[in-house]
Amino acid sequence: MSDLEGLTRNLLKKQNSKIEIIERLKQEYLDYKNISPQKAELLSNAIYEECVKSDTNSIRNKFIKNLLEIPTANVSIGKQGVGRRGLGDLFVHKLIAELSITKSKAFLAPTSLDDAGAIQLGNYSDFRGREFISSDVLIVSKMEGIHSR
Repeated sequence: MSDLEGLTRNLLKKQNSKIEIIERLKQEYLDYKNISPQKAELLSNAIYEECVKSDTNSIRNKFIKNLLEIPTANVSIGKQGVGRRGLGDLFVHKLIAELSITKSKAFLAPTSLDDAGAIQLGNYSDFRGREFISSDVLIVSKMEGIHSR
C-alpha cells in the first residue's frame, strides 16, 4: 500500500479534484485491505480532509509557515541507502537502537542492529504452580523493515 498522505498531497499539487483524489485513495484501500467500499471511502475522506487542513501553502505569515513546515532533504530514503543494507540502513538502525534504550537490559537488544529482539523472562510460575527461572524462557520478537514502520 502506498503512502496515502504523500499520494494525496501530490495529487493536490497536481490540482486533481476532491472526487478524483477520494476515488484514487478508495481504490488503494480496496486493492490492499479487506474492507467495504463505504469504509474505504470514509477513510479516504479522512485522509483528504487532514491533508487539506494541514496544508501550509495557504499560510501567508512567513514565521508561522516556517515554524509549521517540515524541512526537506530532497533525497528519498532509498537513495540514501536505507532498505538495502547500505550505510543509510546502518545509520537508521543505529538511531533506532539509541532511541530504544531503556533501564532494562534485553537479552538481544536493538543495539545488536538486528530486526529481532529477545528478553529473558524473570522468575515466575506457570498456572500449575511449577516454578521457572529466568534462563529457562526467552521471548523473541522479529519485525521486518522496522525503520519503515
